[in-house]
Amino acid sequence: MSDPHPDREHLEQLRERIMECDRELVAIIRRRVELVREIGALKASIGVPVTDPRREARVVRRAAALAREAGLDEELIRNLIWSIMSAARSQQYTPAEQEAEDSAG
Repeated sequence: MSDPHPDREHLEQLRERIMECDRELVAIIRRRVELVREIGALKASIGVPVTDPRREARVVRRAAALAREAGLDEELIRNLIWSIMSAARSQQYTPAEQEAEDSAG
C-alpha cells in the first residue's frame, strides 16, 4: 500500500541528505584537526607560539567573506570558525602551555 502522503517520503529523503552533509562536515573537521596537529608539532619544533591572533582574525574574516559570497549568515560562520579554532588551539598546546593559557585567561 502506498503512503497517502508522498511528501513524507520526500521529507525522509531530505533528512537522509542532511545526515550525509553532517558526515561530510565531521570528515572535514577531522581533516582540519589532523592538519592542526601537524602545524602544532611544526610550531613546537621551530619555536613558534601556538597563538597568532592576527592570523586567526584573518582566517575568520576570510571565512565571513566566503559565507557572504555563498549567501550564508556571516555571524554563524564566524562563530563556527572561532569555535573550531579554539578547539584546534588546545590540540596544539602541550599540557603545561594549556595550563598557562588557562590561568592567563
